[in-house]
Amino acid sequence: MNFEDRVTIAAPAAQVWDNLLDVNCISACMPGVQEVRQIDDRTFDALIAASVGPMAGQFTFRAVLVESDPPREMRGEVTGEDSVTKSTIRANVTMALQPLSQNETELAYRATVGVNGRLAILGDMILRATAALMVDQFIKRLQERVGVRGVSK
Repeated sequence: MNFEDRVTIAAPAAQVWDNLLDVNCISACMPGVQEVRQIDDRTFDALIAASVGPMAGQFTFRAVLVESDPPREMRGEVTGEDSVTKSTIRANVTMALQPLSQNETELAYRATVGVNGRLAILGDMILRATAALMVDQFIKRLQERVGVRGVSK
C-alpha cells in the first residue's frame, strides 16, 4: 500500500521539524498510542491499540530514523507486529518540509506499507481505510499541536 499527500502546517519549518523528532509530540499525535519508549536519538518503540476490520488488538512498533537532512527531509523505517494474529507490518516513510512563508510549511509525506500474515487476508480495502484514518488523525493533531495561531491562509 502506498500513501502520499501534502499538507500545510501553520508553523516555521524548523518548528515542524523539531516536533517531528519529538517522541512526546509524535505519540500525542498518533491515535491509539498507549506506550512509547525512546531507545536512542534515532529509535523508539511504541505500543498502539488499533482495530483493523473485525480484529482489535495491540501493535508493537519500532521506528528508526534512517536518514535526515535537517530541517528539510527525513526517512524512517517502521516495523511492527500485532498481538492477535502475529501479522507483521513494514513501512518506509519519507517526509519533506518546504517553507511556504515565515509561518507556513508544506509537509509532503510518502509511505510504502507492506503487511504479511492474517491481517493481509482482510484485504487492501480494509487495511487502506484503517491506515488512511490513522494518518488523517495524525496530521490533524500535528497541525493543531504545532500550528501557529492567528495565521491566515
